[in-house]
Parts: sequence; structure tokens; C-alpha cells
Amino acid sequence: MKIERIETHVCHARMRNWVFVKVLTNEPGLFGWGEGTLEWHTRSVVGAVEDLADLLIGEDPSRIEHLWQMMHRQHFWHGDGVVRSSAISAIDIALWDIAGKAYGQPVYRLLGGPYAKRFRAYASVLFGETPAETHDIGRQLVDQGFTAIKFGWGPMGRNEKQDIALVREARRGAGDHVDVLIDAGQVWDWKTALTRAHQFAEYHPFWIEEPLQPDDIDGYHALTSASPIPIATGEA
Repeated sequence: MKIERIETHVCHARMRNWVFVKVLTNEPGLFGWGEGTLEWHTRSVVGAVEDLADLLIGEDPSRIEHLWQMMHRQHFWHGDGVVRSSAISAIDIALWDIAGKAYGQPVYRLLGGPYAKRFRAYASVLFGETPAETHDIGRQLVDQGFTAIKFGWGPMGRNEKQDIALVREARRGAGDHVDVLIDAGQVWDWKTALTRAHQFAEYHPFWIEEPLQPDDIDGYHALTSASPIPIATGEA
């Protein structure tokens, strides 16, 4: 079995362009799908996949670890950047998809078996443009049965008064028995984020996500050391 072709397929969406990667083999009907979406870098990821494809055509797709190492290390510039890492990830997922199909097993079994039978889901929505609209969004999602809601981005970060009002109304709309998660969208420096964390504390957010730029390591260290609310990061 050999890799015969690698294709990229872009699905245009409201907030982001999804980048799907299809790895095809010389076995009839055997192919795998992966996904490497990176907001605002659609063409960069597509180009990175095309560059990596030159390394992989003719290779055995079952040598997943070997191919990952080759994609990461082969060129002068290793695959540590976010664009190339996204492309490598998409191809890697597609290779696992091929392996699962080839062996007739779901991929989670190839990776060691299921961790749990059930997972809790949360709704992920934008803050409303006003605190009142945010309140209504929270109430509607509770009525749909969600027990946790993540509000993100939108008007968060424009000014202190509105930031506090958005979180307050998110909590009021969701009620006291629903977890409220806040995705700040990298809008503050660490000192402002710490101030907001103390201001938000009375509304008991489950976490504040991505308050700083992802490479602000010192800022995150200072923030997490003093924040009364857990800080979530690493997505970027």
C-alpha cells in the first residue's frame, strides 16, 4: 500500500475556513480524512500541505510515526510553527483514518481504547452585542438543556464596564446551576486580565480562556499564579 495523492478541500464558513485534507492510497477506495483549520491562514495551510505532499507520495501510509517525524524534521526549518504544525496534524489524522479502515477498527481502539463512555458537552457561542442580548442567549441555551455554556469574543475587551456587564448577564441568563465559561479572545495584557479575573470572581466563571496572546509565557505565569479563576489556554 502506497500514498498516491494528497488533496486539500476548503469549506468556507462564517468565522473560519475549514481546511480538510484527503490522503488517497493506491488501494481502491481506501483513503483518509484529516482537518487542519487555522483561522486567517487558509492559503498558508493549503500551501504547507502541498509542500509536505512531496515528501509523502509513494510512502507506506501505515508508517504513521515515521511519516510524522519525516514531515517534522525533513526540511531545514522544522515543523514547529503553527502553520506547518496544522498541516502535519491534518495529514497525521488522515493517516490514522486510513489505518482504522485498513484494520477494520475505530481509531480510538488503535490508540489504546476508549477513555470514557460519556462526555459532558457545553454550548459555545459569541457574547451578545449587549449585556441584555447575552442574558437572552444564556437563557435560551439553558432551555435547550445545556448545563455549561461558553461565551466568547464579540464585544469582550472593549471597555471595563461592558466586560463586567457581559459576564454578569451571562451568569444571570444561565442561572446559578449552570457552568459559565469565558473565552476572552486574547484581548488583554496580564495585568488587565488579572483585574478582570477579580472583577468576574463573584459570578463564578468555570474558567477564563485565552485572555493573553498564546506566546506570552511570562504573562501567563504571572496571571495563573494570582488569578482567583482557572485560566484555560493552549488552543492557539
